[in-house]
Amino acid sequence: MSAYADARAGIHIGPVHFWHPEHTLAVTDLPERATLPEARDRQLLALGIDRVRVAGGLTETDLAERAALGVLADSGTDPADLDGLLLVQGRAPEYLMASEATRLQHRIGATRALTLGVGDLGCVSSSAAIEIGAALLRGRGGPGRILVAMGVRAAATARYRPPMTVLGDCGAAFLLTTGDDDSGGVLSASGGDTVGGAPYTSGGHTVGAAPYTSGSGGPYTPGDETAGGAPRPAGGRAARYRLLGQELRSDGRYADLFRIRYRELPPERWAEECADENAYSFQLAIESRNRLRDLNAELLRRCATTQDELAAVVMQNLSMGAFAFWQDALGLKIADVCRDNLAGHGHLGPADVLMNLESLAPSVPAGGKVLVMNSSPVAAWCTALVERLPD
Repeated sequence: MSAYADARAGIHIGPVHFWHPEHTLAVTDLPERATLPEARDRQLLALGIDRVRVAGGLTETDLAERAALGVLADSGTDPADLDGLLLVQGRAPEYLMASEATRLQHRIGATRALTLGVGDLGCVSSSAAIEIGAALLRGRGGPGRILVAMGVRAAATARYRPPMTVLGDCGAAFLLTTGDDDSGGVLSASGGDTVGGAPYTSGGHTVGAAPYTSGSGGPYTPGDETAGGAPRPAGGRAARYRLLGQELRSDGRYADLFRIRYRELPPERWAEECADENAYSFQLAIESRNRLRDLNAELLRRCATTQDELAAVVMQNLSMGAFAFWQDALGLKIADVCRDNLAGHGHLGPADVLMNLESLAPSVPAGGKVLVMNSSPVAAWCTALVERLPD
């Protein structure tokens, strides 16, 4: 699957709005360390992750709601004006048979938005949401805006996913817009803007922590089904990036390489399992290297861009060792913001590449091109090329 920009309907990606839980947990204080073998514990402490945010009793929908309302407030967008709402689904829904996507639609007041859930590709689900959102906007043949939101939280009690990373929690959301719909419909969450929740600092880039209110004018209450959407401040800053192209592939041979057996176990006994660590560490690593190498080459060829013309390269955050592997395997320098966000937040699944793009934005000049690589052990791979827009 692939998507490419054209002169008629350029797709713009706004800065991502994050909502971070206030509670932090140092990796050295992870409860599961008490039962880890010594070699596995050393492996954990060598990942390059210092701490993660912990959502406590908040659900994935709660986290997505906070981020979504923050985006709408920052951008001056009435939720009733949204053409679409895409929820990047979590790995453990609150209920079976229920709809997380339409629950979010009701909570934020997106009454006329085409509402869909996008999931099942792990980290790459956010890339799939961009693919689907871009197709929906181009199909409209005119101005439009789609909200993409996600709540990311660890499904199992243990946050260490051996042998690869430590999982953190957050909410994230952004708008996809057509190039002719940038007035008042694109979000801002950069360089001192306020985004709700606790502040975080990454690579010198700070996202603030002021509270926001619901459409009723009163304080926003987590999980309040009657919130009625976000307020509409005047203005709203322009989008961060323009999507130039994207390539996405998947391979079902690795569909259940990582899994949680849940039908026969209560939630407190859920545990992430790697069915075959050798397959992950060697077979899938080589497969991923080849896939991303080929996708990068195809994408850059289609976009008439060379590696030397790239302003930066970002990818998802797993470990310091993973960054070293990818730099050596692909001959690309991974931006330092990825390491900063890894240390301070751990692995945020589909939100990783979005956080890295947002953290990188202040250092990329207008017209600069950024390569975004995203992959998942299910397995799926995606490469995107974006161009920095003027502020």
